Amino acid sequence: MAVCKIGFLTWVLFVIVGILISDGNFVSSQGQCDFQALQVCWDYVKKEGDMIPPSPECCNAIKNSDVQCICQHLPPAVCPLISMKKVAYVAEYCKKPLSGQKCGSCPL
Repeated sequence: MAVCKIGFLTWVLFVIVGILISDGNFVSSQGQCDFQALQVCWDYVKKEGDMIPPSPECCNAIKNSDVQCICQHLPPAVCPLISMKKVAYVAEYCKKPLSGQKCGSCPL
């Protein structure tokens, strides 16, 4: 049962990311607001599991992303799937800390 729930939540996340990426105007007008590139960070920000240091690939994706753009366009449906504490930790670890009180509609 738990495996099905995790699989479903992962599928929901990819559907949301796919919707955002498929909108050509969004991608072309926001070149560095690339949610797809951040998929390598999923294991480090998902709610389940321990807080662990992100991989070099994840840090590279974050360093090459416009974090403000990502936060501005983060869909509310993603908030229940991710740990904002982990998101803040990963961003800080990768030397691109978040600023402000929330990212999208997800409070920090």
